[in-house]
Amino acid sequence: TCALPIFNYFSKIARERELTEAEKEERQKYRQMYLEQFKAQVRGHLDNIKIVDGEVKNDSKFKII
Repeated sequence: TCALPIFNYFSKIARERELTEAEKEERQKYRQMYLEQFKAQVRGHLDNIKIVDGEVKNDSKFKII
């Protein structure tokens, strides 16, 4: 499930009125889900990068924190 549309929905509501505590907690949950999805996507892209050079042979993985 893509968390971004739901997170954006809560952000839109927050611009119009104060969110309830339950809404704030749910927005935070979807924000965390979105960040995890984003990190996984970037990690996947970085894992597929190969350095091509006659002198450098680097098979190490990148670490995203």
